[in-house]
Amino acid sequence: MSTILLIVGVVLLVVAAFAGVYGRRQHRRSALLRDTETTDVRDIKSEGLIELKGTVRASSPFDSPIKGEESTLSAWEVEEWDEGGETEMWETRATGIHATSFELDDGTGRVRVDVGNHVNDPSAGTGIHDIQVGAIDVDRLLSTGVTVDNVLAALNSFSVEANVPPDSEPPERIAEFVQGEAIISPQTDSITNILDIGNKHGERRYYEGTLGPGDEIYLLGQAHATENATHPLKPEDVVVTPPDDSQLIISDKSKAELADSFKQYKYAYIGAVVAAIVGLGALAVGAGLL
Repeated sequence: MSTILLIVGVVLLVVAAFAGVYGRRQHRRSALLRDTETTDVRDIKSEGLIELKGTVRASSPFDSPIKGEESTLSAWEVEEWDEGGETEMWETRATGIHATSFELDDGTGRVRVDVGNHVNDPSAGTGIHDIQVGAIDVDRLLSTGVTVDNVLAALNSFSVEANVPPDSEPPERIAEFVQGEAIISPQTDSITNILDIGNKHGERRYYEGTLGPGDEIYLLGQAHATENATHPLKPEDVVVTPPDDSQLIISDKSKAELADSFKQYKYAYIGAVVAAIVGLGALAVGAGLL
C-alpha cells in the first residue's frame, strides 16, 4: 500500500509541475494580449511589439509537408504510441513550424512578416510533453496550438492528417517529409511478444495546421527596421519577426477567441496547488511520516 501511495504522490507532483508551467505560460500570453492594442499597418512608425490583424498576401507559397496544401505557414507535430516499460502513452517525437516570408494586408497598408523555421526535439529536454491520464492525452486536450522556440501558431484546424500503423509504409508525402527532417527518428517497430489492444506500439500520428494566401490572421510580433530604412519608419521599412524576449503569436482565430483560450491559466494554477497538496500528502503517508 505504501508503495502505491509513493507512486501516486510522485505522479501527482509531476502533474502539479506540468499544470504550473502550463498556467504560467498561458498567463504570460494572456497578459501580452491584454497589454497590446491592435495597430493599423499605416501607423507603424517605430520598432517594438505590435499587434496586427489582416489578410495573408504571398507570391511564393509552398506545399505544406503533410497535407500538401498551398501554404505560407505549416505547424506540425509527430506523435508515437509507446508501450515501453510500465507506460502506455502518446509521446511527441518532434514539432515544427515552417514559414515563408509573406505580407500582411489590413486595408491600410502592407507589412512584411518573417516567422522563420523552427523545429523542436522533445528528447533534448526542451519542455514538458505528453502528460497522459488514462486514455486522455492531456497536453493535446489543453493545447492552444504548436509552440516552438518563441513562436506560437494557434490554428483552428490542427488535426491528425495521417495515422500510420507500426511496420507499415507511410504515404509517399509523409515518407519524404520524415526523410527531410533529420530530427524525426525512424518509426518504431511493433512489439511482437505482447497483445496490443487499441493503439499498437509504434503507431504514429501526424498532425498539421496551415495558413495560406487569403487567410485572415491575428499577429503579435516584433517590428524591426530593415537595413535601408528611413526615419520616421514607414510600413515598407519594417519586417515583423519573433521577439527576442517575448513570443510571436500567429493565428486564424480572433483576439477574443485567443484571450478566452489563454484564460485557462487560472484553472491550471488551482489544479497545480491541489495536485501538489494531495501528492505531498500521499508521499508523506506512503513514507510513514503521517
